[in-house]
Parts: sequence; structure tokens; C-alpha cells
Amino acid sequence: MISKNTKQGIIYCFILFTFSLIIGCKGTNKEVISTYENGNPKKVYYTKQENGNKIKVKEVMYYENGYIRYEGAFLNGERTGVWMFYFENGTLFALADFTNNSNGNNWEVYKTDKTVIAKKSNKVKTISFFSDGCLALIRIINDRDEETEYKFYPSFNISQKALYKNGKYNGEVIALFNNGRINSKNFFKEGLQDSIYNLYYENGNIQVEGQYNKGEKIGVWKYFNEDGSLKGEEEYALDGSIIKALSLGIKYYDKEGKEIKM
Repeated sequence: MISKNTKQGIIYCFILFTFSLIIGCKGTNKEVISTYENGNPKKVYYTKQENGNKIKVKEVMYYENGYIRYEGAFLNGERTGVWMFYFENGTLFALADFTNNSNGNNWEVYKTDKTVIAKKSNKVKTISFFSDGCLALIRIINDRDEETEYKFYPSFNISQKALYKNGKYNGEVIALFNNGRINSKNFFKEGLQDSIYNLYYENGNIQVEGQYNKGEKIGVWKYFNEDGSLKGEEEYALDGSIIKALSLGIKYYDKEGKEIKM
């Protein structure tokens, strides 16, 4: 959960951000750039006239339900000041200060339940954005010197959480559906898949279960239908060579028309 100090920091940033927008938006014009089918605004610019030129000073993006998706100020065509990003229910997803830094400083990122993903004291190693400027990926080093990468859906829900070491996957890597259910779970060791691998259907049923050793499939791999029934199995030797191929009822024949037994 968010600590008292973190809450106070968020409130302070919000007050400072709001105050700066009030001061900065004097004499500005509001322009609705796009709307949803229900008539609600989607993207809104605030502009002002400067030396005969129209200058954008603020941008606000909305969800169809009317809640703000993100908002922030512009200076000389670049994002500046504290930008804030929100989930569709209005809960804060992230905030960062873009003053003199196109990637943002002092990132704070949260889950929908307000659990902290990243805080100001974390070092940001990698960051990327969607085409609309919203956070798509962030890799951080936390206070315990652990390196974790988070990827996000456009909804801001987590699509993948991965542990890193020396720039490579190292440890558990979990992919998630947009509804929060696990899509896949596997483990890496120095960049190679190692240990168990599980792939799931969106309804929560297992789709594939198997095991890797230094990047090679080993042992028995099982495949399941969406209703949970077994579809088939295949088996691999310790060196990764296949012992028994997965049979899905398909028959294979050689050039002489003889069936190839798999």
C-alpha cells in the first residue's frame, strides 16, 4: 500500500501541478481536437497566442466515460512539468516530471489497487512510450538493487513482469492478460529459459505445461484444450532432442505413400 509520505508527496505534486496550470493557462483557448461517438471529448488542447503564433501549452486526453486519461503542460513543443496518468476508473496510474527530460524524472507508478510499482528513489534503466505518449514499459532498479521490468497494456494494466540481471532475463517472467489473469509463467537463468513453463487460456485453464533446461525443452510436455481436457503429449531428451512428437490425429506419409510413424 502507499505510505503516508508517498500520499503526501502525491497530494503536493497534484496541488503544485494544478496551481501551475491555473497560472499557465490564463489567456488560453480550449480546443477539442477529437471526440467519442457519445459526444464526449477525447483529446483537448489548450493554446495561447504568442507573437502571432498559436502555441500549445497544455494537453488533456479523456476516456469515453469522461475520466481523464492523462494531462500535462507543454513548453516550446515539449512536455514539461508534472504529467499525470490515470486508469479508466480515475485512479492514479503514474506521474513524472518532464521538465528538461523527455523521458521524465521521479517516476511514480501504481497498480489499480494502489500498490507501488515504482517510486522516486528507484533508478530507471529503460523506459518507452506508446504513440500517444503514455507509459508502455519501465525497467527499474529498486532499493534492494533488484532489476525488474514492467510492460503495460494501453489500459495501463500490467502485461508482463520480468526479473533481470546484467541486461538479461534472470528469474521469474510472468505475462498477464488484460483482465489480470496469468497468460504464461516461466523462469530464466542468464537469459535462457530454465525450469517450468506454463501457458494458460484466458479462462484460467492450463494450455501447455512443460520444462526447459538451459533453453532446451526436456521431459514430457502436455497440451490441453480450452475446456481442460488433454489434447496430447510430446517428450524430449535431456539434450533437447525429441523422443515423441505431439500427435493431433494428423498422419504423415513419405514420397512412396507409406505412413510415417511419429
